[in-house]
Amino acid sequence: MSPTKQDWLYNLRIHYIWTFFSSVLFLSPIITLFYQSYGMSISGILVLTATFTIFSTLLEIPTSTIGDTLPRTTILKRSVISLLISHVLYVLIPSIPVFFIAVFFAALWNALWSGTGHAKLQEDLELAEKEKEFGKVIGRLIALQSVGKLFTPIAIFFILQYLPLHGYQLLAWLDVITWGIASYFVFQFRKAKDVDTQKFESISKFVEEQKRTLQRGWKYLVTNTPITGLLIVMILGNDLFYLGRILLPNLVENWVEDFMTSIIVWCSVGAGILWNLLSHHLTKWIPWNSILRTTIGINVVLHFFASLWFDAPIIISMIFITISGTIGIYGPTWNHLLMEYSSIREKSTVRSIFLLILGVFEAGMLLISSFLSPQIFLPLLTSIMCISFLFTFKIPPERKVL
Repeated sequence: MSPTKQDWLYNLRIHYIWTFFSSVLFLSPIITLFYQSYGMSISGILVLTATFTIFSTLLEIPTSTIGDTLPRTTILKRSVISLLISHVLYVLIPSIPVFFIAVFFAALWNALWSGTGHAKLQEDLELAEKEKEFGKVIGRLIALQSVGKLFTPIAIFFILQYLPLHGYQLLAWLDVITWGIASYFVFQFRKAKDVDTQKFESISKFVEEQKRTLQRGWKYLVTNTPITGLLIVMILGNDLFYLGRILLPNLVENWVEDFMTSIIVWCSVGAGILWNLLSHHLTKWIPWNSILRTTIGINVVLHFFASLWFDAPIIISMIFITISGTIGIYGPTWNHLLMEYSSIREKSTVRSIFLLILGVFEAGMLLISSFLSPQIFLPLLTSIMCISFLFTFKIPPERKVL
């Protein structure tokens, strides 16, 4: 029997349910502290983060072309199993060498889900006749993904305060449990349209189809002026998460106890949720491209102040919370613009090529940041973001300009 509109509405509900349970993670919000507890320095943590980015980048293209030629539901199921393996490794073999193996499986999940997950959401919206609501829905999903993070810092606070010796292991076990529940709901997705029934007579024909898919995606990206403009903006301005990677370990090393960082996490998550939900309302007054420009402009100012007051714990924490709020706008905005400009079937491939190029530059910035102190890197990052801000004037507001 052919799928009906109700099937796609059912899938949208699954998107919301899965997103919520996938957000209820306990170790992930303070994973840098977990690494630190096993002897990793801040530079080592940045190298590990760069390794994740490199793995994700290398896996983006092969996983995306497969996601455009095989059932998306099948790819998504494989992705959540990959991250479950990563969580299990943190529980069973917590050591620095194993962290790199766990990061590989996490990167595999990220690569499998990043293009395919968004492409499936876009298809489900189209088939449910809600294709114009992508920015609104992605904002809600990102906000919902953050809701669980409002509650987990409370648990983190008490677990690390009262179980300092075994707290991190307990948090790792809780991540295994909650991710297992989230994975169950991914297996409840109903199959989508044509691509889910494609069959290939041989491996060689399958490989040829992957090549054709990649070629179509690449040609579309390089000839689509709005997408290339968006890519340049994000290459130059995408390292908004730098402060979040180094702030908690720096605070623990110099000023506060581990459990106190949960308060900062809670406030930053709350700020992100608020603006995730409000971002699409801003389009009543200004278009998405102007929202992106404003967000990056605000971050230029915030990172400039961060470079001046990095050694002031209260001020830098407040700046970090404010940046988290702007990221709450940034996420739905660039995702909406990318999908708005992607009007071909190979959405997963276009998105993954986009993220591949972005990931190469991000990995480079991470490696550079691992060798520089925050007092040196933050001014450099601020200067690069200024250039990104100028390029936002090249991004058109609507697809009709193509």
